[in-house]
Amino acid sequence: MRKHKKLYIWISILIVSYIVFFSTNIYARQNHEVNYDEIRSQIERDVERYHIPGMAVIVVNKDKVLFSETYGDCKSLDTPFIIGSMSKSFTALSILQLAEAGRIDLDAIISEYIDASSWFVDDMDCDKITVRDLLHHTSGITTYQTFGKLEITDSYGKYVYSNANYGLLGLIIESVSGVPYEEYVNSNIFEPLDMNQSAASIEQSKKNGLIDGYRNYFGIPIAGEPDYPGEIKEGTWTNIPAGYLSSSINDMGKYMQMYLKAGDGVIGKNSIESMFYENVPSDDGTFYYGMGWQYTTELFSQPVLWHSGLVENYTSNMFILPEEDIAVVVLVNMNDYLVGNNLLGNVVMPLIGEKQQNMPNLYVILHLLIDIVSLLLFLVSIYSAVTIKKWNKKEKKIKLFVTDGIRHIVLPTILLCIPLITGTPVKVLWLFVKDLCFVIYINAGILIIVGVVKLLMLITKRKHCTER
Repeated sequence: MRKHKKLYIWISILIVSYIVFFSTNIYARQNHEVNYDEIRSQIERDVERYHIPGMAVIVVNKDKVLFSETYGDCKSLDTPFIIGSMSKSFTALSILQLAEAGRIDLDAIISEYIDASSWFVDDMDCDKITVRDLLHHTSGITTYQTFGKLEITDSYGKYVYSNANYGLLGLIIESVSGVPYEEYVNSNIFEPLDMNQSAASIEQSKKNGLIDGYRNYFGIPIAGEPDYPGEIKEGTWTNIPAGYLSSSINDMGKYMQMYLKAGDGVIGKNSIESMFYENVPSDDGTFYYGMGWQYTTELFSQPVLWHSGLVENYTSNMFILPEEDIAVVVLVNMNDYLVGNNLLGNVVMPLIGEKQQNMPNLYVILHLLIDIVSLLLFLVSIYSAVTIKKWNKKEKKIKLFVTDGIRHIVLPTILLCIPLITGTPVKVLWLFVKDLCFVIYINAGILIIVGVVKLLMLITKRKHCTER
């Protein structure tokens, strides 16, 4: 999901940049003292200000937890959230473990490990894509391709983010290990790191106390079930290995410390170096993508490794500052795609030891603008429907035809073309912005139906005039 991915990359950039300064303030300036009580109170105010239902934050070095706190509905550091695409690092770690054991060759074609022919339009593609291609998102499979319709495009060899790549890696893990993906991750990552509140299934996530996730409808956060994927099948886009592991902030702190401790017995140091630094450039050259991690030396004052996560009702970010040997994770139980996600950076500004931006409550302002546009569209649609009898009695002048053409042809065409304009399939819009989908399709439907009725009235009226 390229445009969608770019959006939450920038969300991640906001938060990561703040943490970069936070780290610099704490470690580079030894005389600087962080008032964590003040930070805690400030974030509490911002969580309320930006209508964030629940959030958890942790900052660690390899030896200890520097700061950890929960906010809103999240009452425990052991409460799990769905972590979105941060799951990809767990899948990549699993592949590297199997590679260390000599059971996977990263440069071997995927058909050596799985029969993926039924997932591709051309089954010969399985003999071209390597395991490393999947890890780096250089397989040629594009962002919105689904299982059963996968194919290599002319982007082969270039970075193009795709959930399908990591779904295929999950299938390879199952094939090579001989156990389900969930069992493998539990036995080889969660259990060795004592990540007891982490899971790779919705059933176990709920048993662990998964916090309710929220979507945003016209500025109002509403709790709802995640669209949790099942087994990979025909038509699958999102999948568990790519984006649906769950974990608590305490567990994620342990996971980050494993990297800071050069593997801590879970994986070798060389494999971690490969995950971080054997990578390929993004299309704009601002970062590099490795194996479940992004890396940049260009965007910040020092090198940063990070990955963000975004599913329909959860958002997350994790990042490592290798020069400072610290790591930070932020988990949020809401996806406010159009507004709230972009405000998260300001919420965590106290963690960086810097003054927050002095700005109005943008949550209210931005949602109000969106709601006004939505309301105007509904008023236009409803007015067209309720005044149709009055319209039928009007003299049909050119001005009226122009107005109706704009209202019943141009406007609904623009609405229906929004998925094409944004490059986002309807099913993806439905997952992430259901309220926008309601606005688009209900209004487009009303305007088109009323337009057709008007046309039929006009034809009938002219027919009667001709008969006379």
